[in-house]
Amino acid sequence: MRGIDTNVLVRFLVTDDEHQSALARAHMASLTAAEPGFIATVTLVEAYWVLRNAMGVDRAAVLDAFARLAAAAEVRVEDGEQVRFAIDAAREGADFADALIAFAARRAGCSDVVTFDEKAVRRLGFTALDAGA
Repeated sequence: MRGIDTNVLVRFLVTDDEHQSALARAHMASLTAAEPGFIATVTLVEAYWVLRNAMGVDRAAVLDAFARLAAAAEVRVEDGEQVRFAIDAAREGADFADALIAFAARRAGCSDVVTFDEKAVRRLGFTALDAGA
């Protein structure tokens, strides 16, 4: 099994550099269920940020690509249950990274997650810290 870095994953998903994208696609095509690639959760967080914020890729397109990767026999995604939860929550409007945090906190037995992010409060049930206190 070989780990896949963010830049390889991004170049596999979008063609912003012809040469590197071709290399990334060829590498991904070489993966098999017996010799899969490994994608760490942090790689997905970085890739989501790059694709959405730096490249302007549509949210649904990014989430669909992540869902296909998580379901592929040729790829092992770190903590697939957490990633699937985050994909589903992000499809409902939550931030992908915040959804990963929510899942990890719940699994760790946290009673809540404190934040200054009102969207996370609304979408994921985080607890708002009073910024004026």
